[in-house]
Amino acid sequence: MMFMGPAERVFAREFAAARHTAESGDARYVVTPGGAWCRRIFIIGALTERRGGSDIMQARIADPTDTFRVSADWRNPDAVETLGYIEPPAFVAVTGRATLVGSGPRAYAAVEVEAVNVVNSTVRDLWVQRTAAVTLDRLEGMRAALEGRDGGRMATAIRLYGIGEAEIQGMAGMVRTALGSLRSGVPLDDIAPVIGRDLLLAALREGGGEQGVPLEDAVVLGVRSGLSARDARAALEELLAEGECYQPTPSMVKLL
Repeated sequence: MMFMGPAERVFAREFAAARHTAESGDARYVVTPGGAWCRRIFIIGALTERRGGSDIMQARIADPTDTFRVSADWRNPDAVETLGYIEPPAFVAVTGRATLVGSGPRAYAAVEVEAVNVVNSTVRDLWVQRTAAVTLDRLEGMRAALEGRDGGRMATAIRLYGIGEAEIQGMAGMVRTALGSLRSGVPLDDIAPVIGRDLLLAALREGGGEQGVPLEDAVVLGVRSGLSARDARAALEELLAEGECYQPTPSMVKLL
């Protein structure tokens, strides 16, 4: 079951090191060594591999520090289908539920996908920049907790993982590694939203060909341009209704 709420930004190395959960109110959170309490998580990285079929997809998504384990199953068929259409390597954005799989030394943190979209390298760089800022803020909070100036969730993370100044310095080094991956000279302004039908229309113009494309291939073009499979189908219906394209046969679509 999907639920709404803020999504944490955490680098893969920190998230992969998570081995504990904690409860707050009626919710359970994956607690990371850097003091992030993750119920939902927002990540962007390079999809390096994916496997599965129509009911479940498993994938690995790499950021500059390590790799996230990601899965989607029958509870979210749009995410399963969308992942199936994306060919690695590709930059993707994922929002999902943070979970700890297994117990004891073999436990590992994973992300259960709610939504996945293809993005470009500029969006990825923006995520790295903002995640670095959030992580450094948390590390300052951990220092305050170590010095007795703060407590709460940071104190819980310190107790669970035995965090000291050396560990904080190590995580700060992780942030430096991530920032070192940013391309120089790239403006990291806010990314303006793009309308789905415009994305699909541009993709059809570039890859549709003179003879048109099968309907399913049109959906694939939309997914690889940044839409989910569901949104790509909705955009295609919109383009057909607007007369931007038509169906020469029931299984084909062609631009006018």
